[in-house]
Amino acid sequence: MKNVNRFCLTAVILVGMSGAASAQTLARAEATPAIPPVKTATPAPAPAAEKVAAAPAPAPTPATAEATPAPTPTPATAAATPAPEPAPARAATPPAPEQQAPRPAGVAPSSASFPVVTFGIASFLQYEAQLHESNGYNAFDVTRGYLNIEARLNDRVRVRFTPNVRPTTDADLNQNLALRMEYASLDVRASDSMSIMFGLHEMPWLAFEESVNRYRVIGPFFSERLGLIPGVTDLGVSVKNRTERTDIHVGVYNGEGQGRAEIDKYKSIDGRATFRPFSEDGELGNVSISGFYQYGWYARDRPRNVAIVMGSYEVPNIVLTAQYLSATDNPFVAVDVQRRGMSFFGELRQGLTGWAGVGGLDLFVPDANNDGDSRRRLVFGGARWSQVGRARLGVVVTLDQTYQTNSQLLERRLLGQTHIEF
Repeated sequence: MKNVNRFCLTAVILVGMSGAASAQTLARAEATPAIPPVKTATPAPAPAAEKVAAAPAPAPTPATAEATPAPTPTPATAAATPAPEPAPARAATPPAPEQQAPRPAGVAPSSASFPVVTFGIASFLQYEAQLHESNGYNAFDVTRGYLNIEARLNDRVRVRFTPNVRPTTDADLNQNLALRMEYASLDVRASDSMSIMFGLHEMPWLAFEESVNRYRVIGPFFSERLGLIPGVTDLGVSVKNRTERTDIHVGVYNGEGQGRAEIDKYKSIDGRATFRPFSEDGELGNVSISGFYQYGWYARDRPRNVAIVMGSYEVPNIVLTAQYLSATDNPFVAVDVQRRGMSFFGELRQGLTGWAGVGGLDLFVPDANNDGDSRRRLVFGGARWSQVGRARLGVVVTLDQTYQTNSQLLERRLLGQTHIEF
């Protein structure tokens, strides 16, 4: 019986001690704050200000990195542990220029800046020695001194301004070097094949002839030397149209030439047509036929009409030209004068650069009504052409002789000349 009583007393004591321990554990649990649950599936937005004890979750990453999963935040272990700083929002910062997307294919680049101004020089320098005259006259001279200034205002409009230094004769018959305007023109490209030129610009014939015969440095061409065409340029307006096999240039000019002032109401109508009659596949495809006509007046009842037909053959090593000229001319108050002439020129060359041999023959009748008066001019010599950087340099040495009908020598000159152009 005593044993039973001892057992019951021991059980009561153990139950009491267990109840006290449970009460202490419960009190501690109530005093300790609960740890918030960790959300790992979806990044939580920044916590409100009053929830200071909990660590804020990092801000979501920008849209550019949405393929990369956000890092799982480290669970807070204590209220005193600081939370990491949220990542800055990159989407609000514009990308750097080099990081922007490239230009899509097929999009044209921006247009060039205008105006585009270029400068160039064309100079003819000369040494002349008269071999026929007994006084042994010789002289150095400048026969052309172009300063080309060209400005492209846009893809279709171009302006050219070119002063020229050339020999002139004053009222006392003294020759001097004078600065004169050679070009002051406006060139508008109306279409891919047509252009309109206005102002002091090239006339249809002489500039074209110079594009075939590069030896303008030797002296004026046939029609210019005879005084029938007053110069390379004149004041007026013209239209030029060029296709693969044709080249047409027509204009209305004052008719005085070289920018001289107009003195009356009469004008000059000039036109040239050049075409290639044969297929370019054969050798005859290098043949061109050109026709030129000038219809004008010096004054009332004083005509100035010139007709020229020229055939040319051009290949890399040979250039040949032949032309026939017919003119009705009355520069003075007198009867109309009929003039006739033929001119031949040839160049045998290594190419655009290198050595070349040249020769020319002019046959001219100053007055068709006077059969006893005819002239013959013969020129021959050699040249050396070089490319010096971006410039073209030609050194030409020729012998120039002029005879009358009965083979009487009128003039014999030795010419040493340079053609410089860039």
